[in-house]
Amino acid sequence: MDTLPLPAPPPSPPRPPLRFPNRDGITFLPHSTGPGPEDPAQEILRYAETLGIPWRRVLLGEIEAEQRLRQFVEDIQNGCSLPTVLKILSSTFLDSWRARGRIQSLVCDARGASDPSAVQQLRMVFLSVAGKTERDRIAFAEHLRFAHQRILLLQRVRRAAAKSRGTPAERLAFVCASAHCCYDDAAWAIREEDSPRRGDRFDSSVRKVREEGFLIPREETEARSLAELRRIVRTSPHLTRRTRAPRRKVEPMSGPRRTPLRAGAV
Repeated sequence: MDTLPLPAPPPSPPRPPLRFPNRDGITFLPHSTGPGPEDPAQEILRYAETLGIPWRRVLLGEIEAEQRLRQFVEDIQNGCSLPTVLKILSSTFLDSWRARGRIQSLVCDARGASDPSAVQQLRMVFLSVAGKTERDRIAFAEHLRFAHQRILLLQRVRRAAAKSRGTPAERLAFVCASAHCCYDDAAWAIREEDSPRRGDRFDSSVRKVREEGFLIPREETEARSLAELRRIVRTSPHLTRRTRAPRRKVEPMSGPRRTPLRAGAV
């Protein structure tokens, strides 16, 4: 006796889209393009890419800032005040969600309650970024100049690594001799050139200098970041060399000109 085929199970109901309310209360509905349910985190990231949000750069900055804070703050949940964040992160404190949250609270107190203490703290925040003294501004300008020189050096090392041939030891010797760099930079450049995910020399050099702790402007691309850094270094009044004042000519003394005595003259 033939058995009847079992009926197919009913299709599962479609998963409702995630809702993301913004500050104004407007709800955004990211539309899923996949056939089935998706991880909410992946859907959020895809939605960020749709809006053009550089979420990779934002997350890396947050991770780096949080790691640095945890290196110096023993109780990160209770002992991480805004002055502490400013001292540890210096000019990169806006990368930390902790600092942004405290600044937003101060803005609410300053504008909503006219709290003079909040106004004073906000003024302290932005004065610390701009540099309180001329010495601070000069030191920061020198920091940018060293960052620019470091990027140019790494680009030169990458070009030398692209021309290197032979064994690893021979390639290292060639890069160190031709680019006048240290061993670590030469090894990094050779790894970058041999990597299957070989990227642009501008991008890799700027990324490495950022990882070394140098502050570089944030733009849409690393090439534009380097161009902005170059512009700041070239136009900074703190980096212009002071030219010596021209020597004043010594005018001859007035009166009759005296002729030098010759030898033997009486």
